Amino acid sequence: MLADPLAAPLAGDLVDGLMRRHEVAAERLIGWLRVGIGACVFVTVIVASELLHDLAGVSLGVFQRNAWIAALGFLGVGAVSILLAVPQRWHHGYAYLFMGLDVGLVLAITVLALGERGLPGNAVPSAPIAWAIPLVLAVGALRYDVKVQLAAIALLALGLVGIAAGLEHPLVLDPAAAGRPAWTQLFSMPVNVMRLTLLLLAGAATAFGIVRSRRLLTSAVRDAVGRASLSRFLPAEIAPRLAAGDAALRRGRRQRAVIAFVDIRDSTGMAEGMDPEGLSRFFTAFRTRILACVRRHHGFVDKFIGDGALILFGVPDEGGDDAARALAFAQDLVGIVEAWNESREWPRAVRIGIGIHVGEVFCGIVGDEERMEFTVLGDAVNVASRLEQATKRYGAVVLASEAAVAGSSDPAAWREVGREPLAGRTQPIAIFAPVLPAGTGPDRGSGED
Repeated sequence: MLADPLAAPLAGDLVDGLMRRHEVAAERLIGWLRVGIGACVFVTVIVASELLHDLAGVSLGVFQRNAWIAALGFLGVGAVSILLAVPQRWHHGYAYLFMGLDVGLVLAITVLALGERGLPGNAVPSAPIAWAIPLVLAVGALRYDVKVQLAAIALLALGLVGIAAGLEHPLVLDPAAAGRPAWTQLFSMPVNVMRLTLLLLAGAATAFGIVRSRRLLTSAVRDAVGRASLSRFLPAEIAPRLAAGDAALRRGRRQRAVIAFVDIRDSTGMAEGMDPEGLSRFFTAFRTRILACVRRHHGFVDKFIGDGALILFGVPDEGGDDAARALAFAQDLVGIVEAWNESREWPRAVRIGIGIHVGEVFCGIVGDEERMEFTVLGDAVNVASRLEQATKRYGAVVLASEAAVAGSSDPAAWREVGREPLAGRTQPIAIFAPVLPAGTGPDRGSGED
């Protein structure tokens, strides 16, 4: 894609604006997820408690109480965040507040779970609520705010280390000491350090995922901005190819093309009887009809020039039926204009001239990133323009060169009406018109544009 000096900062601003607009929606979603987590914990505790009581006559005791605290805590924080997650009330600082409440709830229940059982800091991984830490990090990633996510990771790491230190975390649990069983070594410091490291890596992965997602979004927005910037100056058929990196189009290349010039006869005379608003509506209607007809025949309008248009077939990709489609387009457009005249929408009949030629042209992008233009240059373009001008002298609506008619699907439908060098040329060229006149009558007496 062409380098646009404004695309990168504009893309960054658009992404930041997009994130700000969706921050409230993200926090609202996270709030509902908190409610869902709280409800799941609530239901799970009830089911587990009933099963244990019925099957073994055992009560969950302290575990059940801590689970109730967790369920009510998530439900409460979720409800408050949902209430505040509306544009009129929301402030970015609330994201840090609710993140801190999530982390604080997990750490507080961890302290309760260990302290009530008199367990040392080594037993932090045995607290059931510790399994909620990856869930808290995963849900927090929905904010797509890497700063809030890193703050959550740091708070969790410091909190877990603080709990372990506060509850006298022995460096190594010796299985031979005081008859302690061997499995307690699973909670020695080396093992717990590995657990904490893995937990931090999981958090770092979520933060990396946020960064990666934002970069992908920024890249997509930058591409969209670049395409929109190109589309301001280039035809819709060319802009995507250039945005996709078609270097040949950027540098320019020579290729065979079919060129059609369309022009309105005596547009100055028509304009004299119209006010500015009416003239604008007229040209808009005329261009709309040209565009629809061109698209139907798979060409494209390179540019509108005053009251005329330069139309290309076989650009940027050549085809075997380019000339046939161009000739069919000309005949079709004549019929469209005739039907338009029959509607009597305008005080005077609209008359047009069309010239068609085939030849080698140079096509490519000229200009810089601030102002660029796709253009075709070459003798073939000049010939097509001269043929369009010659329609006035030959009293025809459509004139085509011999090269264009050679590609027609029905060459017999065309007859040679002249052979001349045309203006600015030394070599004569055979000029053809449809056997059956394409217009409502000869273009005699038309004024100059």
